[in-house]
Formats: sequence, C-alpha cells, structure tokens
Amino acid sequence: MSKFISAWKLSALLLVGTALPLHAQELTLLGGVTNSASFAKSSYAWQVDYRQDLFKYVAGSITYLNEGHLTGHHRDGNAWEVWGNVPFWNDRVALSLGAGAYYFYDTQPLPNGDTANVHGTAPIISFSATAYLNDRWFYRFMANRINPSTGIKVNTAAVGVGYWFGPNRRPLGTQPNRGAPEPEYVTEPQLTFFGGQSVVNTSFDEKAWAGALEYRQGLLPHLDATATYLYEGNPKVIRRSGVAVQLWPVNTFIDKSTSVGIGLGPYINIDNKHPAPTGTGVNLGRKNPAALAPLVTLTIARQLTDHWIARLIWDRVTSTYNRDADIFLFGVGYRWSP
Repeated sequence: MSKFISAWKLSALLLVGTALPLHAQELTLLGGVTNSASFAKSSYAWQVDYRQDLFKYVAGSITYLNEGHLTGHHRDGNAWEVWGNVPFWNDRVALSLGAGAYYFYDTQPLPNGDTANVHGTAPIISFSATAYLNDRWFYRFMANRINPSTGIKVNTAAVGVGYWFGPNRRPLGTQPNRGAPEPEYVTEPQLTFFGGQSVVNTSFDEKAWAGALEYRQGLLPHLDATATYLYEGNPKVIRRSGVAVQLWPVNTFIDKSTSVGIGLGPYINIDNKHPAPTGTGVNLGRKNPAALAPLVTLTIARQLTDHWIARLIWDRVTSTYNRDADIFLFGVGYRWSP
C-alpha cells in the first residue's frame, strides 16, 4: 500500500501542475523492442507517453510501458519522469533526457502452474529525440533503462508518432509563448454506464465480460472525484466486484471537448472465488469478507453533444493474492449542469 501511496503522490505532483499556465500537452504511441541488460534475451515493447511542459526547458511525463514477454517475466507498469529539453533547428527537433520512478507489475509463472504478481518500484532513465513535422504531429524515438534492485534489468527502444494537444497550434521558432493558457474548467456532474472485458494477469490471461457504473464530479479545476460500482465478471479464477472511490488529475483539449486523466483510490471488493475460512472446525462455515485493493485508472473522454459523452477506461487492480487484473471498458454517459 505504501508503494501505491507513493505512486499517487507522483501523479498528483505532475498533473495537479495543470492548474498552472501550462501550454504543451503531447500524447505519443510507440512500439519497439525490449532487451535484457546483457542483451541475451529480447522481446517486443510498446508504450503510451503523456508529456506536459512545466517550464521552458523542463517537462513532466506519465508513461504506460509494456516490456513484452521475456522468459519468466511479463512486466509492465507506469513511469513518472521529469525531463530536460534542448531544442534545435528552429524548434523542429528536440533532444530530451528524463529520470524518475517506475512502478511495475511483473507476472511470473510458478512451478506449481500458478502465477505470481510481483509489484515493485525501480529507477528509470530515458532519452528521447523528437522531430516535429508541423504544428501538431511529430515523430519520437525513445530509449529507457530500468534498474530494479531485484528482478530483471532491461533496456527498451521504441519509435512512434505523437500529437500536440495544446490549446493553440504549436508555434515554431523563438516565439516566447506556446499558445494561450488553457482556460480553467471544472468537470460537470456525469453518470456513465460501461461495458467491456476484464483480463486477469495470470499465465493464461483469463478473460470475462465486465461492467461498471460511474458517477463523476469536478471538485476543482483539473481535479475530479468518482464513485464507481465495478463488476469484473467471472473469468473462472476470480469473481470479483465492489465499489471504488478515486481522485483524478485531469486535463482538457480541443475546446474542452476531449479530456484525459489518471485516477487513483481504494477499491473495496468481494471475491466470491476466494472465501476466507472462519472458526476452527471443519464444518463451522465460511465467510467472504471485503478486501481493499489499490485501483489505478487511465481515461480519455470525448463530448458528443451538449449532454452526452463517450468515455474509455483502463483499470488496473492490484491484488495481494496474485490476482491482478486489467479491465477495459467503454461507456456512454450523461452530463448536466449542477
């Protein structure tokens, strides 16, 4: 739980900064390779990177990184980094060096055929080179070095394409300001129904239909709160459902019609596949108490009309009994003025 709290602090420090007059928001999708530190093993890699300018030559980022399938390991996680940027050639090329913390989830097979979900935090050092094609689109190369104190040390390298989501088009050259400051925006009340799929992080990736009902309310500019009922379906190895309460640093783009955010909070759940025994006798019965699990969520939403929105959700449930799960949901919601 302490590692989860650390992850929340890192997220808050970065995204609560959106309340400052920040201008550059970049979203990048990259694909490439993962190599062990000795280059003896390799696999694929892919990542989604959200980067925000904090000052003229300093940026912060949140990244989802999937390291592929090295032998005995299926590791992914979230990285929080601070970047130093050096622009060249009339701001059309930028070299950046980043460093921060990587909170990972490593699915490992056990000799008895079961699976262990190992969690931990590791230092990450990154380098990126960016070529801006125009005032919205760019190419990016990114390399990462991950050095956990225990477990495998890896290098990843990936290339991808990104989009500038600033309130104005990205200016080139030596213009002092990168667009006008984003106007303050507080999310209106929203009620959203979701359907999708849950995937339990075991060696066999058991899947099931899943659903959720979410109430969302803006508390402050760039800060939402949600209360969610979450049903993870019945993927055979778990049958889990419960209620989550989360806080969300959020940001809006494109005339406030598109928003992204990251949510963190407790998930109070019951797993009917894992009841706990009570009493000391064999026939004294069993009960199934509620458990508390950290829930980390990424979202992107698009306003369809004045009242209707479409929203994508990616939940990561972190368990204490080797039953982590990813839940991918799509929903349609209704918003109204308070």
